[in-house]
Amino acid sequence: MKIIISFFVLLLLAGCSGSPKPKVSDEERMEITKNYDGLQENYRARLKKNPKDYIAAVKLSGAYFKDGDIEAASYYIDQVPDDECSKIDTCWLTRADIAYHNKAYSQAKYYIDYSLAVGKDVFAVKNLYGIMLARQGKFDEARKYFFEARVGFKSEDAIRNNLAMTEMMEGKYDKAAERLTPLYQKNRYDTKIKANLIVSLMLSKQYSAVKNLLLQEMSEEEATEMFMQLREDLAKPTNDTLPTLHVESGKTVTPQVPSLVPTNKTVQQDADHNEDV
Repeated sequence: MKIIISFFVLLLLAGCSGSPKPKVSDEERMEITKNYDGLQENYRARLKKNPKDYIAAVKLSGAYFKDGDIEAASYYIDQVPDDECSKIDTCWLTRADIAYHNKAYSQAKYYIDYSLAVGKDVFAVKNLYGIMLARQGKFDEARKYFFEARVGFKSEDAIRNNLAMTEMMEGKYDKAAERLTPLYQKNRYDTKIKANLIVSLMLSKQYSAVKNLLLQEMSEEEATEMFMQLREDLAKPTNDTLPTLHVESGKTVTPQVPSLVPTNKTVQQDADHNEDV
């Protein structure tokens, strides 16, 4: 059977070999590999050559934000005039991301509204607003925006994780597990989705499913030890561990809401912000 499958794969590869392959630019390659130093150097060089290259300024701000340098991200996005910002993809979104990171929520909402008004990054800013609403405990409204974002957001799986996160914050752990399990079964998960799945399974007392999941990656002894540690951690009444969200920037957000819902931190995992509730 393995020989037949291998031969079939070879045929598929042979059939595709003659197709023209789109060339990946240096910028795209650095985005894929998350080479933020390289991206920053590239965009800074463009700005040095032309200080009014506002597209480069927006991209430079985004690169700094994804790299965790909020001060530099804020400086460069502030160099872009509002009328120019309305013409450039991710400009108002980056401003909203920075404001949200700084807990300037009313300012973030202002930027989200502006982005929607000019028709830029519509699905990404709706996802971010869904995160803001979930953080405020407005779960029904948050779901509304997540569903609206799901149609065009670059990662539908991230939206599904955010919906599951919202259900976890409501204490609906079984529904969250039901939403995330198909992603795991289809191997469409990252550490964030997997972490929230484990927590939701544990809190909905689906212990056999958790053990089976752990046994796929570790020995029985290690799985048993990990399972006992999870039970102990999740039994602690702490507000320090809440489910995290996917956002467009690729950063992760842990909402500070009055809840005792444990988060993926208890299994040393995280989830997504606006890129990637």
